[in-house]
Amino acid sequence: MADMNAGVKNIKTEILILGAGPAGLTAGLYAARAGNKTLVLEGRAASRPVSGYQVENYPGFIAIDSLELRDKFRGHAEHFGAEILAADAISFSLSTDPKYAVTREHFIEAKAVIIATGRPFSKERMIPGEEHLVGAGVSYCSTCDGPLYRGQKVAAFGHGEEAAEDALALKHMGVEVEWILGRGKELELQTPLMEEIRASGISIRAKTAVKNILGESRVEKIILTGEGGDEVIEAAALFIFRETPTAPLFAKAGLQLDHKQCILVDRFQKTNLEGVFAAGDVTCGGMQIVSAAGEGAVAAMQAISYVRKKD
Repeated sequence: MADMNAGVKNIKTEILILGAGPAGLTAGLYAARAGNKTLVLEGRAASRPVSGYQVENYPGFIAIDSLELRDKFRGHAEHFGAEILAADAISFSLSTDPKYAVTREHFIEAKAVIIATGRPFSKERMIPGEEHLVGAGVSYCSTCDGPLYRGQKVAAFGHGEEAAEDALALKHMGVEVEWILGRGKELELQTPLMEEIRASGISIRAKTAVKNILGESRVEKIILTGEGGDEVIEAAALFIFRETPTAPLFAKAGLQLDHKQCILVDRFQKTNLEGVFAAGDVTCGGMQIVSAAGEGAVAAMQAISYVRKKD
């Protein structure tokens, strides 16, 4: 579990829903309509209906733009009192009672959790060694784990303003940072942030990517690849600033996954952990908006029943 710090806000809710796609928002409206305090955690990565396209197979609409349909889902959930928070969960405790989720700025306590984070993050998109070393030097949150590496050398991988701010945060914590922008990427930031980065003394490698993460029980070395070939550097940790691959985090939290990194559920959307449910594309079911919404409704009804029995 990530360390707490003074800047983290504590939130208590009855039902926590991870994901604000069709499954998550349907679960949100069902849970909130039943009178449960409901928090929907909306990750920064877009769910499938975010990109505009015509949906012609959702019941009740001959054709509807996906963005409009998404807004209707969202408005419906908010109408019944579901709170939607824009943040990514980067750590979980799902086998405990109560259950916990941690974002960069929040520590969330919940009686029941519904996972509806969308299509699983493919292993092929991960850096070799990343899955094995999550929580053992591989981190997705500078504010959570940065203090652990004060006085040590770490690598930061990613580009854009958010990555720049995280690299600066690490530097301000007393961490020696080597910032790797990515293949084909150069430093392109707004002027004030660019000046702060250059004045910070952070080592920056443009047009370079992380090829492999090495270490038995924790991060020890990192293989970089760039225009000049491969290079090995020593680092105590690797902070990765991009979409968080939830599958290894779910597995470490005790959830059973299949070979496609999909969460295993029964016909009532129950996972192997008591009080934890999953719905939508993360279960690799129908992979349709209508099936995701249906699974979200079932998961919510099961979560409502679970919370009621605990009370």
